[in-house]
Amino acid sequence: MVALGGITVNLLFPLFTGKSTYSWLGPLFSLAYVALVAHAIIRHRLMDLRLVLRRGLTIAIATSLSLTPVAILLVAVWPKLANDLTGRELTLLIVAAVGATLLVPVTRDLTARVLDRYVYRTQANYQRTVLEASAVLTRVLDLGVLLDFIRRTVASSTGADGVAIYLRDEDGFRQATAEARWGVTGFRAPPEAPAGAIRVLESLAEPLVTDELGQHGEDDVRVLHGELARQNWSLTLPIVSDNDLIGVIALGPKLSGDAFYPQDLDLLMTLANQAGVAVKNAQLYAQVVLANEYIENIVATIESGVVAMDAGGRIAMFNRAAERLTGLAAETVKGRPVAVLPPALSGPLLAGLAAREPRTIPEIELPRASGDAQEHRPVICTTSPLRHRSGSVLGAVAVFSDLTPVKELEAARRRAERLAYFEMLASGIAHEIKNPLVSIKTFAQLLPRRRHEHRFIEEFGRIADREIARMEQLLERLRRLSRPGGRPHQPLDVRGPLQDALESLQAALAEKDIRVAASLGAEPLTVLGDHNDLEALFLNLLLNAQEATPPGGTLTVELTRTAVAATITVVDTGPGIPPDLLERIFDPFFTTKARGSGLGLALCAGIAQSHRATLQAANPPAGGAAFTIEFPLTSGIPSAVTR
Repeated sequence: MVALGGITVNLLFPLFTGKSTYSWLGPLFSLAYVALVAHAIIRHRLMDLRLVLRRGLTIAIATSLSLTPVAILLVAVWPKLANDLTGRELTLLIVAAVGATLLVPVTRDLTARVLDRYVYRTQANYQRTVLEASAVLTRVLDLGVLLDFIRRTVASSTGADGVAIYLRDEDGFRQATAEARWGVTGFRAPPEAPAGAIRVLESLAEPLVTDELGQHGEDDVRVLHGELARQNWSLTLPIVSDNDLIGVIALGPKLSGDAFYPQDLDLLMTLANQAGVAVKNAQLYAQVVLANEYIENIVATIESGVVAMDAGGRIAMFNRAAERLTGLAAETVKGRPVAVLPPALSGPLLAGLAAREPRTIPEIELPRASGDAQEHRPVICTTSPLRHRSGSVLGAVAVFSDLTPVKELEAARRRAERLAYFEMLASGIAHEIKNPLVSIKTFAQLLPRRRHEHRFIEEFGRIADREIARMEQLLERLRRLSRPGGRPHQPLDVRGPLQDALESLQAALAEKDIRVAASLGAEPLTVLGDHNDLEALFLNLLLNAQEATPPGGTLTVELTRTAVAATITVVDTGPGIPPDLLERIFDPFFTTKARGSGLGLALCAGIAQSHRATLQAANPPAGGAAFTIEFPLTSGIPSAVTR
């Protein structure tokens, strides 16, 4: 087009008209051609050239363009002005025209700014507002501070008369913060957000402009419009997080009377979207803080020491009880490696973390807070790993309790039991010795008057010998009861003393026609013990069973074994043991027999204890009484025992 124009005015017009009237326009087309080539080079990056325009050059070009219309006008009227005005007047006119032209943008902007402030119209800087809001929303975790900032930012960027923010809780959407800047528009912020607006926002997740709702003819939309108009809400924004509506921002009318334009909605929805993430983070942070406070308060009040460490082996929790039991201050150990703790604690913690399963150590020795290495306190320690939902281990926690009070109570209980035992023992001995002494005393009182009666003297000697023998037998049983199993133990086949006891009682069993069903097995069962003591144990159990079994009954002896123990069971077919007496039958001097001493089963219990065996009594469902004694097995070879 540029070349065609130059050819036309310089060649074609002179050729057809014979005049070169417009030939002066030809060079101008050359300038246009040069400008077109320069534009192609600059705009389309031809020849790999780049044009950098400084801000001053931009201002100069803009000024030149602004002055171009004035310059054209002056050129057009210059002949007339030159004839009518002096040189000074022409200069003033040109300066005034140029000054007015240059001051028009500045005057326009200043006037607009003054008038906007006067009528409360805001001109928000979209980019700056978003950047400043993002900086705060990503840094603040205090929900109250965060909501106040959102309210102030929304109000200042839109010039709304009022702003209210509602957040979801268990009972619905309740007001979290609100402000009516002037109150001239009647903006209201009820305690709960209107239910209709909540339903629409949950389904649409888009802003609700009240004026636009009034243009719809649907009944439900008109109802919603009336509901928002009564609160004088011009705009309602959703606060969304993870596609869930968690809050609402309500705005009153602008103080300037303007509507909410699309650029306002873009800015506000950007702020609302950022607020959704920030509010959710603040709520989660508040829940974590509250949970930590609960945990800290609970842990601080319990009497057991609690120590928690993270996956890196650093102490994260150390309660007051742990301070008291270890003598270490929480502020000096928190955040430090677990190695600062006594080995009795750090070892189980690290082991629990490595084992990835709960562990309980019944008793460990923890150095006392005094720091004396010679003084320790017994504690029970339980360690458990702390796991993430995914199953990964985040750390470990140890809970340890002082066993000193328990040990003291156990010692006091044992002392009380010994005292009670000795009281019962003394009472039994007095009772058992009283009867023979009464007989001897009676004969001794009659002796002065009847010492010449030969028959009385013989009867006195016989009864005295018998009662003294009873007392000697009682003292022998008491001696064996006080020191059961005093002889050294050695490996032996437990079937040996059991068979000897059965042989010793064979005549008494045959006299009552009692059938014996013995199942002793073919393989030896080796235990550590004394043959004579075990024979006395089995003989007492079998004798009790023989006395309880009626004539014609059955006495069952069964020997069984497991991997670690041998169990002997003696079952009779008698009346059984009264249930209320099962717990007392092994007490010394307790008996249900008319002439029993009550020391037989007590002696059995003592022998069993000295052999690390357990003796129990029960009433089988089939009837009778069953005594079970369980011995730990040993791998030693039974030795020949001389009996």
